[in-house]
Amino acid sequence: MGKRSLFWILVLGLCIQSLFVPAASAAYYEDIQGHWAQKEIEALSKLEVYRLKYGNFHPDRPMARGEALALLNRVLETVYGPVAAGKPNSHIDHRFSYKQETETLLANMRVMLDVQTGFVNSFDPGESMLYYLHLSDRGGMKQPLKKNPEWWLSEQYLQQPLTREEASMILFHVLAPYKMRPINFKPSEVEPYFHGYYTWKQESKYLDTSSPYAAAIAEFKLFTADKTFEPKQQMTRAQFAVVLKRLHDFLQADAPKQFKESQLRQKNIANLYLTVANRAYQLQDQTLLEQYFSRSAQRNLQEIAPLPLHDYTGSLTVKKDENHSNRIWIVGNYQNALTGNYQVEYLFEPDSSNPYGWKVTKVDYKQM
Repeated sequence: MGKRSLFWILVLGLCIQSLFVPAASAAYYEDIQGHWAQKEIEALSKLEVYRLKYGNFHPDRPMARGEALALLNRVLETVYGPVAAGKPNSHIDHRFSYKQETETLLANMRVMLDVQTGFVNSFDPGESMLYYLHLSDRGGMKQPLKKNPEWWLSEQYLQQPLTREEASMILFHVLAPYKMRPINFKPSEVEPYFHGYYTWKQESKYLDTSSPYAAAIAEFKLFTADKTFEPKQQMTRAQFAVVLKRLHDFLQADAPKQFKESQLRQKNIANLYLTVANRAYQLQDQTLLEQYFSRSAQRNLQEIAPLPLHDYTGSLTVKKDENHSNRIWIVGNYQNALTGNYQVEYLFEPDSSNPYGWKVTKVDYKQM
């Protein structure tokens, strides 16, 4: 009897001990301990960019093209949230395991471009990104004389190693809205902007490639390169993790700053914020609602529901709060086929609980 009691005491003791082992000590990947990219890989794991946190990471294996696209989308959504819902894309093999995440990346990229330019574009940056990735093994990522409308990306192709040149082209498309900020584009000027890169009319700053994509993103310091870029070199999973971490750090530092820049920048970042917040409102996703709306603002939303809230194609204006210099009012004027014209005023206040650094604390709805 005494031995049996002792056995159960020991079992109980082990169970209690396990409750107090911090989750963080539950091992990250076994094969990154002491690796030069361990810090970046672990940081991205904490951000849920890498979602499988045990076993082996295989840091020195090649990075696959398709997985790179999915990881990029996770980085974007870690900072900005889910901007848009993906749509089925016939150019992506239905057997590809990251197909839905890639389709979401394309949708997010398109809305981010529309928000930056201030109008709905006929040009689709994500679709073009996939097309030029498709061309990589077919003579280079340069505009061909004739486009094959039947192009597609097979599962096998997307599982092939990613080169540095391919990564630079993909990142160019992701970062295009940031490069376009200083320019006041008209609807007819967006596609020619990209066309200049596709025809390789832009200068390359590197001696070993005529491709313009690496030079286009050099200002973001994602790659370590001086005179040569080594465009055909395959990227390892560790190398790509470092690039992703640098991209995340840039986006994370940039988003809150936009609320303190010019009124145009404030309007654009607020539009992106409200686009994500509106998805939370539509889906009644309580976790996301908590991130983007204060408790009092959520009560305002309960009074408004199920009426429509934000549409990024609406007209936004920025209004200073006369009594508080650290508050911003965003006034949105919208049209809806079912409810007619309406206006919503959103009060933004600094708040460090989400990556934007701001939170909506009041929502005033007015039917026009």
